[in-house]
Amino acid sequence: MIGKWFKIAWRNVVRNKRRSMVAIWTVAIISGSIILAHGYINFTFWGLTRMIVQGGTGNMQIVDNRMINEFETELLEFGLSKKMADDTVKKLESNKDVRRVMQRVLFTGIVSKDDSISTVFRATGIESSKEVRLQQGNSAGAFVKGKMFKDTEKNPFQVILAVDLAKKLSVDVGGEVVLLANTVEGGINAIDATVTGIYDTGIPITNQLALKVPIELAHQLLLTDKTSSIVVQLRDIEATRTVLPKVNNLLKGSVMSARPWYDIKPYFKAVETIYYSIFTVMGVIIMVVALLSVANVMGNTVNERVPEIGTLRAFGIKKWQLRLNFIFEGLIIGFIGAVLGAILGLGLALVLNQSGIMMPPPPGRTTAYPLLILPTMGTAFWVLAMMSVLGVVASYLPINKILKKKVVEQLNHT
Repeated sequence: MIGKWFKIAWRNVVRNKRRSMVAIWTVAIISGSIILAHGYINFTFWGLTRMIVQGGTGNMQIVDNRMINEFETELLEFGLSKKMADDTVKKLESNKDVRRVMQRVLFTGIVSKDDSISTVFRATGIESSKEVRLQQGNSAGAFVKGKMFKDTEKNPFQVILAVDLAKKLSVDVGGEVVLLANTVEGGINAIDATVTGIYDTGIPITNQLALKVPIELAHQLLLTDKTSSIVVQLRDIEATRTVLPKVNNLLKGSVMSARPWYDIKPYFKAVETIYYSIFTVMGVIIMVVALLSVANVMGNTVNERVPEIGTLRAFGIKKWQLRLNFIFEGLIIGFIGAVLGAILGLGLALVLNQSGIMMPPPPGRTTAYPLLILPTMGTAFWVLAMMSVLGVVASYLPINKILKKKVVEQLNHT
């Protein structure tokens, strides 16, 4: 019985070609738009995740527990001892989920050139070979001139400067600078270093302050062997939430704990909340527009067929059977429209991804990025289901209104 009414519904859709095509393409355009919009949001989060993780933050960072809720009043007050840091690195490197582990020292000071130009800096002491691999494929942190340190164990007196800091000092690759900083004991120490590279951090304010030195130089300058943090990079960049409990379990009983990148960079959650709020509001508006558009088309179709409905009722066709017929029509229109929309959205996404269009730098950054759309099959199936339901609702409303009239009124409808 149901199969028969489905066939009749299909014939009615085919018979009313013009109105059916208007409804189908309305659904298709809306479906394609939703898929493209969600694909762009996916790309935004995908890109932001990699920008943070590969930009130097890593998947997680291991610090002294006091660093989470307290502030250091002295340099490296909460730093990790050399033995503790080295033992932790060995344990983590034996974990199959971990790609690499690296130690860092964070400090500030004054950098000068020829005793004529000086400015403040914010430095990171790094294990250079590991840091290069961490940031591979990441546009932020790209070298403008020069290259990363070499043979730091033999010659730790090297430095790479952020691009605006280098301009402020009027120094180029091969030039000499003096780094002045407080030691952990409260004294002052200075070291000469050769500029081996100039890089762009991707953030204007950071470009004016940042520099990097070999971790060996940082230890000599600060007169300590302590480490500020241990950065962990995983083999799977999306596995942070899965691996985090394992790492914290490994650190159980120590004074350390692991902080994931999304806690270290809390603006990610703020961006995620804003984007999904906007998408939800726009999605509701789009759905309402689609519902009204399809309901209008189906309403006109039903009004044109009121005498036909009255005739069918006069021959003994039940109301629920007529409702079922029109519901099937709406389902067919919604389903076909959604399938066409999915093809349209995925096709446009492929074209845009191959177009090479560059987006301007986001607020607070200096690096442009390519436009990519990353739609998912999950979104396509969700749109397919929603548009099918929307077609059913859009068909039910007008037919239910007409069926409330008496058979005589339906037969006399003009």
